[in-house]
Amino acid sequence: MSLRLTPVQKTMDQTRRGGREVVRKRLIWLLPFLFALIVAATGCNSGSCCDPTFEKISAPDRDFSISNFEQDRFKTAKEYDVSDLPDAVAAYMGFYTWDGPAQYELRMYPDHATALASGVSYAEEVTGEDAKLRSADVRWEEGTKDRRGGGAFSGSLTPLYGDYAVVGNVIVLCEGRDSAQALERCARLLWAIGIGVEG
Repeated sequence: MSLRLTPVQKTMDQTRRGGREVVRKRLIWLLPFLFALIVAATGCNSGSCCDPTFEKISAPDRDFSISNFEQDRFKTAKEYDVSDLPDAVAAYMGFYTWDGPAQYELRMYPDHATALASGVSYAEEVTGEDAKLRSADVRWEEGTKDRRGGGAFSGSLTPLYGDYAVVGNVIVLCEGRDSAQALERCARLLWAIGIGVEG
């Protein structure tokens, strides 16, 4: 024996089905917008951020000064004494704000070749998960405390700078919990002030 729906029940059933159809159509219509929002929200998590041409070592024929960095939201907090940092002409610590403040260290050399030859090994020494964080362990002691991410004792210290980039004559140490986050922040800074690509 089949059950027959009363006119009222039929109307309610049709309304329910119609409501589901309306919701389905609206969701389909919204999908492209939701996808665009997701891409926008996660687009800077790839390590190359907003500049698809970002490379860890770039702009070999360009030279920069601190004024190139200070034209945007980068704020210099300290200038370091570079008398014991081989071939360096200046070094600064500062902050740049994107979705939150991040700390950077800028080490400037006479040219790109000198930055690579004299500066990269010093940058590698104090960046990444194996970074040296005690003055007794590093070759250039200036600013050692500024490169620590936390910890009250030497055994619990964590590196602040997850990685570095070389752009022209400048080595940029970038804050990050790991290399990927640090390079993303390097890219953000360099892209924002327009010096992350050759030109």
